[in-house]
Amino acid sequence: MTTAVFLFSGGCGDLRGATDAGYEPQYAANHDTAACDTARANWPGLWVQQCDINNLDMRSVPGADVVVGSPICWEVGRSGGRTTPRAQLALTFDDSQPERPDFTRTRMTAWDPIRYAEVHRPLAYIGENVPEFGMGRNRPLFDAWLHVWDALDYYPVIASVNAAHTDGPGYRRLPQLRHRVVWAMIRKDLGRLPDLRPRPDALCDVCGPVKGMQHWTIAPRARRVGEYGDQYHYVCPTPRCHRRVEPVVAGIGDVIDDSVRGHRFGDGWTRGTKRVPYVAATRACVAQGIARFGGEPFMVTRRNHGRATSLNEPIGTITAQGGNHHYLVRPGGDGSVDGCEYRPLTLAEKARLQGFPDHHVFAGEETAQRLQIGNAVPVNVATWAAERVRAVVAP
Repeated sequence: MTTAVFLFSGGCGDLRGATDAGYEPQYAANHDTAACDTARANWPGLWVQQCDINNLDMRSVPGADVVVGSPICWEVGRSGGRTTPRAQLALTFDDSQPERPDFTRTRMTAWDPIRYAEVHRPLAYIGENVPEFGMGRNRPLFDAWLHVWDALDYYPVIASVNAAHTDGPGYRRLPQLRHRVVWAMIRKDLGRLPDLRPRPDALCDVCGPVKGMQHWTIAPRARRVGEYGDQYHYVCPTPRCHRRVEPVVAGIGDVIDDSVRGHRFGDGWTRGTKRVPYVAATRACVAQGIARFGGEPFMVTRRNHGRATSLNEPIGTITAQGGNHHYLVRPGGDGSVDGCEYRPLTLAEKARLQGFPDHHVFAGEETAQRLQIGNAVPVNVATWAAERVRAVVAP
């Protein structure tokens, strides 16, 4: 059995994925009470430690074949429309602290798996993050981080994947377009590397069903960190064809609970004790969906110039703030905007969008559960990476 320890366990997406891939969890850590309770609820008997991981003495953590941990990504991601990371608010020279030194904390967490590797020398380290973690303004620090792994005699294997395109035996592609960069730091004396080349099912107009092959539009020598559709796409692997192909995807309708009802759109939404009408942009999205899909249910995304999409398509990323941007619309019999039934996705639906089985327990209040779900590693991506690394650390 391949053993593993988990730093930044959160909603336990990586823990769930690694367990599904055949790992035996030895230990999990997180700073948040609800996240620790989630790990305990789903893995009774697992050593779960609530602590400030930045100050954790790694000598007190058990050794394992693999360390798994994805650093905080919220401050370097573009969720909510941000295109650049937030800067530290202030530099102080006394005991006072800036109100929100989040970016500093983000950077610190990336070094914690290195501290673990210095002490325990695991065969591999697996992690993931948003592509921005290794792009643009973040690139110099990302490259420096990789140089430290190299100095510790680990070889980096890096892949850019999307949860909507990732499947395998026992796990399915998710109806969520979630861009990730995945890495495996492999100890050099192991002498072999995992195959982290994504090969999604796709349909070529000429060759029929194929396994898509990544084609990068950035410079060949650049490290392959990017987003599907921007920095890379997929092509047919057949020699002399190489036509662009689109990966097969699942639709959001696969996770919708039809028994959950919404409210009448014309009644607006609740602010305190008052009902407030929806803004014009939201009405326009709903009207667009009615015109496009007729009487069929559809999704409306209320961010990034949101639009109406079919239930046969995946939706955009469930964010670290809990994914309160995606709404299900059921047109009413009168065909009007006001007569539509309108509701946000439930916590259970969001968890399915992240690949969690329905029996997975999330502890804490609703806000804490929402954060755990939105911040989690997609279970299918975690399983995909874990099983490929296990193939080389425990062949």
